[in-house]
Amino acid sequence: MLFLRMTFSKLFCPHVTASYMQQRILYTCSREIYRHSGDHGKSWLQDAANQYLSSMDRLSLKNKNDDGGSALMSEYIIETFDLTKRFEAKPLEERSGWTEKLIHLMKAKLLKKEKNEITAVDHVNIKVKRGEFFGLLGPNGAGKTVLIKLLACLLYPDEGTALVNGFDIRKERDEVRASISVIVSGGWLGFNPFLTVQQNLEFFARLYGLSKELALNRIEETLTVLDLKDKRDEVPFYLSSGMRQKLLLGKAFLVRTPIIFLDEPTIGLDPRAAYYVRDFVKNKLNKEYGVTVFMSTHYMEEADLLCDRVAIMHDGKIVALDTPQNLKLSVYKRDILELKVADMTPNLVERIKDLDGVDDVVAHITDPVAGIGFVRIHTPNSREILAELTKLVEKEGAQIRFIRNIDPTLEDVFIYFTGKRLRE
Repeated sequence: MLFLRMTFSKLFCPHVTASYMQQRILYTCSREIYRHSGDHGKSWLQDAANQYLSSMDRLSLKNKNDDGGSALMSEYIIETFDLTKRFEAKPLEERSGWTEKLIHLMKAKLLKKEKNEITAVDHVNIKVKRGEFFGLLGPNGAGKTVLIKLLACLLYPDEGTALVNGFDIRKERDEVRASISVIVSGGWLGFNPFLTVQQNLEFFARLYGLSKELALNRIEETLTVLDLKDKRDEVPFYLSSGMRQKLLLGKAFLVRTPIIFLDEPTIGLDPRAAYYVRDFVKNKLNKEYGVTVFMSTHYMEEADLLCDRVAIMHDGKIVALDTPQNLKLSVYKRDILELKVADMTPNLVERIKDLDGVDDVVAHITDPVAGIGFVRIHTPNSREILAELTKLVEKEGAQIRFIRNIDPTLEDVFIYFTGKRLRE
């Protein structure tokens, strides 16, 4: 039973990592109970949750909700102090198989070879206000997910620390975990795919310490608000990705932790499902219930639409932090030209970069066969370079389909601070 309690905690609490074997054992057990034991299976799972809960009273959100959250009610609900996380860089020969890994480790041991490390999160200092919708914008590999894992106590920092709801992620990890909900992209982590939607919600409610009466009322409210009533007896294994994301949002709505972490919540969703997720998180959780939302994304439109403030992350560092409007105003001092070009070549892009008066140039191909692509140019004065730019494009054998001045977006802010496109 102790093993099962540990396994439940690892699989269903977003702040503890379960091994693959533990997940498979629990999935298999719960699936068989669900298929063959009926109500007894549900009762057994609830009993296991009860035993787990009794050994982890400090994780109960009931006490947190009664006293309004952490005892340390500062203006900021999340604060990081030089938060840093490094990982060992794995060479190619280490990724092949266990024999190659063993040989590599033996070589490193014999030669006393120094480890090559990658700094995924590099001395990050941010402050998130209570009730704020905070965005973390950056490309894939910028360190966004690692930062969320650090704040959610999924990873342990190498340097620095952070306060989440007033609790230290190094010293008060259980209290941090009790203060948060985590929703990741894809919709497969955070619930049991072999229990029904309602059984999952019942399990979450009991695990987080809700009374039976409160749990039943909130489950009905959750199913109604998220339009999941007709799916209550279905297992998530057969639900669409949008419905699975709804179930995870239902968990956050059910337990109502003061903080919710969203890691690329709309990636892979169709436009309708993505709109629903954004609308529910912004208007229901954030505005109506005052939940602090910390969301990572690489969709600039999503960050611009939803977030009160945005931190731009690049190579593990925060390079800018402000409201979306103020960030865009920071690049208003420069003109932004956008060209659609046919027969575009890498040489043309390099030649444009060499023009006097050009600060940044970013290009991407939309039709490789026809060589059609877009070029975005940051310049102090677009009128001064326009004639020379047109001559250069014609000289290189390319054709300008259109050219226009555009207002800056968060992608232009990212280009301004990093010299790269947000989605390269």
